[in-house]
Order: sequence, then C-alpha cells, then structure tokens
Amino acid sequence: MRDDHLQRLVFEEINARCIWVQLDGVTRAVLSRADYPPLVADQLARALLVTATMSSGIKFDGRITLQLQSAGPVSLLMADCDHDGGVRGLARLQEDAELPSSESALFEALADDGTLALTVEPARHGRRWQGIVPIEGGSVEQALESYFRQSEQLPTRIRLAFDGDRASALMIQRMPGETSDEDGWNRLEHLVDTLGDQEMLAAEGEEVLRRLFHAEQRRIFPARELHFHCPCTRERVAVVLQGLGQSELQALAAEQEVVEVRCEFCNEGYRFDQVDLAALIQGGEPDDSPTVH
Repeated sequence: MRDDHLQRLVFEEINARCIWVQLDGVTRAVLSRADYPPLVADQLARALLVTATMSSGIKFDGRITLQLQSAGPVSLLMADCDHDGGVRGLARLQEDAELPSSESALFEALADDGTLALTVEPARHGRRWQGIVPIEGGSVEQALESYFRQSEQLPTRIRLAFDGDRASALMIQRMPGETSDEDGWNRLEHLVDTLGDQEMLAAEGEEVLRRLFHAEQRRIFPARELHFHCPCTRERVAVVLQGLGQSELQALAAEQEVVEVRCEFCNEGYRFDQVDLAALIQGGEPDDSPTVH
C-alpha cells in the first residue's frame, strides 16, 4: 500500500523545483462520500492532486483552495489542503445535468465561460489572497499551467495520473532569478515528457523521482504526510445556522421537529432538535451532547 505524501525537490543549479504527490487514500475517501459519475470523479481526483501539489508553498498555518466554477453541467470543482496536509474536496452538478460522453468534452464544458480561483488563507493572522483567471486548456493540469503562466510568470509543467483507485501528480516549476544551467529547464521538461501514467501509478514516488532525475543535481526535502480531513464541527454548523437570523430559525423550528445539516465535504450529519433551535434563537449555544450528532 502506497502512503499518501508530498515530496519536494530543488534543482539549485537550474533554479527550479519539483513536487511529487501520492494521494491514493485521500481520493478514495473523498469519492466514497458521494455518488459521483465516473467522469466527474476523475476530474475531482485531479483537482485534489493539483491542490495538494500547490500546498507545497504554504509557509504558515492556513489553507489553500482551488475552485473551478462554470455554468456547465459541472458547476463546481473544489478542493483544499491545509498546512497539516489535510485534504478534502467536492463536486457540484447542475440539477438534471446531462454529462458529456468523454473527459475532454466534460472539461471543455467546464472551461466554457468558467473561472479558476486559487485562494490562500491564513488560519489566524495575515491577509487572505486570491487569484482568479478564465479556465484555459483542455484539462485541469493545463488550466493550472496557464494560471501560473498568466498570474505568476512561472513556467510550469504538471502531470496527473488517476486510474479510479491510485492517484499521483508531478509538477516542475522554474523559479524567478538567474540560473547557472541554461539548458537545465529544457532537460527537466524533456524528462517529464518521458513519464507515463502507468509508471506514475505503479511505483513509489521515491523510485519514480530517482529514475527520472538520477543524472540531475538535486536536493531532496523530507516527505510530508497527506490525509483526508474535514474541519467541520457541530459548533461551526451552529454558527452558520445562527447566521440565518432569528426569524428564519423560528420558521425552521415551526416546520421541522429536528433540523439536520449535512456537510457537503464529508457527508457528516448534524442534528438540532427543538431545544437546540430554541437556544440558537435566543443567541445561546445548543446542547453539544453526542446523542444529537
């Protein structure tokens, strides 16, 4: 069994970096929480991979979020990863949407008038940052390559592989500044082009990286564990309910004996009975007993 992790390498003479991600367990955990059509599951798995890859740049307690939104049959692909390696994601489909018959057609429908948003949000202090661009390219990886080319002016190559069970990603990125190896970036791109999906999925990341870059001078950093994690809690759901306002809560209490709120990310359900709703209406805290969770 392969471990979910992120491995970072730096090619100092080329002034470039490489990120490898294995995400088998996380993709299984996310996809098991909803009955996604196979084509949508594939796109969501790819969104999870690229988000985990982007998290390599987080230098503080916080979260990075990727959102692809459109008016097409898939209205939203969303994934995020926090500084502890906690990953989650979801897809939303338009009601009664008729899905295209191929992955390329599905992504083309997503890209039509769609937007890609990358958000970096500190957990406590600091400024929230967000970049939004039109979705370009014929795949999630090409959309991210276009994003870095437009917004960051950083040449980037991303490879993603997913077979319904195992998931792997590799990204190389040229960093700002001068390089002492003028042909280095071209060599890295050529090496990445030789990497097949089966090789990415069959082998451990350490073995793939050794085979691919054995002739390149590189510095390897300790691997970081990745895992499925959803930070939803009963207390957070209660805050959301209180945000509806007193009149809306009173209407809910009159209509339903028990109000159940289900998290879209992890499918966890939170139940609030009449005593809980009365406390929320009065501005208090609901009973936190596990019997109502």
